[in-house]
Amino acid sequence: MLSSAATPYLPAATHGSDLAATVHTAGQVATVALILTVCIALYLLTCLVWPFGKCRRCKGAGKFKSPFGNAYRHCGKCDGSGLRVRIGRKVISYYRRTHNAATNSTSKGRGK
Repeated sequence: MLSSAATPYLPAATHGSDLAATVHTAGQVATVALILTVCIALYLLTCLVWPFGKCRRCKGAGKFKSPFGNAYRHCGKCDGSGLRVRIGRKVISYYRRTHNAATNSTSKGRGK
């Protein structure tokens, strides 16, 4: 004997309004994708203008104070500069290196 709970479909899924709900959901997905794309583009533009951020370990100071006395030591993470390269700048640099390596290749028949 089969129970009604074991049926493979939901009764609400057979109505004609599901197409409108799907289109509405697709519009929402497109809007979220557009907003996400704009945010990523703005972040990469920011990384072009300001490629460095504060070191997270020393908070941009580049040094640590000794717990006893007034001695300082350099931050090992940033080597005392207080700066780090942002992730977006690393992505931009990787893309530029890859693109330049592909366009400056001598195997394309250029140069002679």
